[in-house]
Amino acid sequence: MPAAAPSHRHSPHSDDATVAALAQQTGTPHHVVKRIYDEEIAALHADSTVKNFVHVIAGRRARQRLKALAKNPH
Repeated sequence: MPAAAPSHRHSPHSDDATVAALAQQTGTPHHVVKRIYDEEIAALHADSTVKNFVHVIAGRRARQRLKALAKNPH
Protein backbone atom coordinates (compact mmCIF):
# COMPACT_ATOMS: atom_id res chain seq x y z
CA MET A 1 0.00 0.00 0.00
CA PRO A 2 1.49 3.42 -0.93
CA ALA A 3 2.26 5.86 1.83
CA ALA A 4 -0.19 8.68 2.30
CA ALA A 5 0.95 12.13 1.34
CA PRO A 6 1.97 14.18 4.36
CA SER A 7 -0.66 16.56 5.58
CA HIS A 8 0.33 20.20 5.52
CA ARG A 9 -1.45 22.44 7.97
CA HIS A 10 -0.23 25.59 6.31
CA SER A 11 -2.47 27.42 3.90
CA PRO A 12 -1.92 30.38 1.56
CA HIS A 13 -4.55 32.21 3.62
CA SER A 14 -2.24 32.14 6.64
CA ASP A 15 0.51 33.73 4.50
CA ASP A 16 -1.88 36.53 3.56
CA ALA A 17 -2.89 36.99 7.20
CA THR A 18 0.75 37.08 8.31
CA VAL A 19 1.69 39.63 5.65
CA ALA A 20 -1.33 41.80 6.48
CA ALA A 21 -0.56 41.69 10.21
CA LEU A 22 3.10 42.56 9.67
CA ALA A 23 2.16 45.44 7.36
CA GLN A 24 -0.22 46.83 9.96
CA GLN A 25 2.15 46.31 12.92
CA THR A 26 5.10 47.93 11.19
CA GLY A 27 3.32 50.56 9.11
CA THR A 28 5.01 49.15 6.00
CA PRO A 29 3.27 48.89 2.63
CA HIS A 30 1.78 45.46 1.96
CA HIS A 31 3.83 44.86 -1.20
CA VAL A 32 7.10 45.51 0.68
CA VAL A 33 6.14 43.13 3.49
CA LYS A 34 5.08 40.47 0.96
CA ARG A 35 8.41 40.71 -0.86
CA ILE A 36 10.41 40.39 2.36
CA TYR A 37 8.22 37.56 3.66
CA ASP A 38 8.53 35.67 0.35
CA GLU A 39 12.31 36.11 0.43
CA GLU A 40 12.42 34.64 3.93
CA ILE A 41 10.20 31.71 2.92
CA ALA A 42 12.46 30.95 -0.05
CA ALA A 43 15.63 31.16 2.04
CA LEU A 44 14.23 28.92 4.76
CA HIS A 45 12.91 26.34 2.30
CA ALA A 46 16.30 26.22 0.60
CA ASP A 47 18.19 25.75 3.87
CA SER A 48 15.90 23.56 5.97
CA THR A 49 15.16 19.88 5.94
CA VAL A 50 12.27 20.12 8.41
CA LYS A 51 9.56 22.35 6.97
CA ASN A 52 7.03 22.33 9.82
CA PHE A 53 7.66 25.82 11.16
CA VAL A 54 9.10 27.58 8.12
CA HIS A 55 6.20 30.05 7.93
CA VAL A 56 6.39 30.92 11.63
CA ILE A 57 10.14 31.50 11.41
CA ALA A 58 9.74 33.46 8.16
CA GLY A 59 7.23 35.75 9.84
CA ARG A 60 9.60 36.37 12.73
CA ARG A 61 12.55 37.04 10.42
CA ALA A 62 10.48 39.35 8.22
CA ARG A 63 9.39 41.32 11.31
CA GLN A 64 13.03 41.68 12.37
CA ARG A 65 14.01 42.94 8.91
CA LEU A 66 11.14 45.42 8.83
CA LYS A 67 12.08 46.79 12.25
CA ALA A 68 15.67 47.17 11.12
CA LEU A 69 14.52 49.02 8.00
CA ALA A 70 12.44 51.38 10.13
CA LYS A 71 15.44 52.17 12.31
CA ASN A 72 17.84 52.64 9.40
CA PRO A 73 15.93 53.89 6.36
CA HIS A 74 18.07 54.29 3.25
